[in-house]
Amino acid sequence: PTPARWFVLSSTSQSSTNSVKLILQGCIIDAALIEFMTKMSNKAVIFDIDGTLLDTVGAVTECMNKMLVNRGFDRVTVERISSLLGGCAREIVAQAIGKEIDEALLTECLDEYTSYYINVDVDLMKPFDGIKEAIAILSERGYKIAALSNKPEYEVEPIRKTILEPLGITLSYGERKGIRPKPDPQGAYLLIEKMGVSAENTYFVGDGESDVLTAINAGMNGIAVLWGNRSREILAEYGATVFAERPQDLLELIK
Repeated sequence: PTPARWFVLSSTSQSSTNSVKLILQGCIIDAALIEFMTKMSNKAVIFDIDGTLLDTVGAVTECMNKMLVNRGFDRVTVERISSLLGGCAREIVAQAIGKEIDEALLTECLDEYTSYYINVDVDLMKPFDGIKEAIAILSERGYKIAALSNKPEYEVEPIRKTILEPLGITLSYGERKGIRPKPDPQGAYLLIEKMGVSAENTYFVGDGESDVLTAINAGMNGIAVLWGNRSREILAEYGATVFAERPQDLLELIK
């Protein structure tokens, strides 16, 4: 097929509407409409996963305690795990163990925990009430939707088809080789590059300190959610200024 070519058909700079007509493969399109369509497609929302999209603290606690007991360490509470979520998996395992161990043993513990987590019952990782509906409305408003997590890529992969895609999220990144974890903005930048969206037109939504800092570091519009694993006070200490108490609140904050 013949490549599409744009030709300026006419221009009326004296008109208040400054209408410029363009022709594309025989169809006349108003430049104002093109500009509107471009703006509509140049906006996105990036969500954190744990504590923002999904309530995973029960799943993480179950898998962590299974590993800890098997290795002879003390069990941890749900509250302790909740306070740790947001960091990378290796850090979470190390802090859950709570004592100095050598790197080789830590790797073994991480691998064992991961083997439990990637096979955990998905019923233990449920979306928060209202998040699916909020994402659907944001998509209808023209926002591209993605997710970015500090959990390893091999932990994100099993939930893509079962949980994330049914929520309306077809683009998601976990921690992987070559991508520095949050709060480094690299992962967020790779997502908006993939979506063809600018940072200034992107909202970054999350429940943790690393999410607040990622939004700041990436030059994105940050929204700190309060239904996850951190309090308003802690998130404010890290620079959060915009808060959502419920998923429905996102619809008022993201127009």
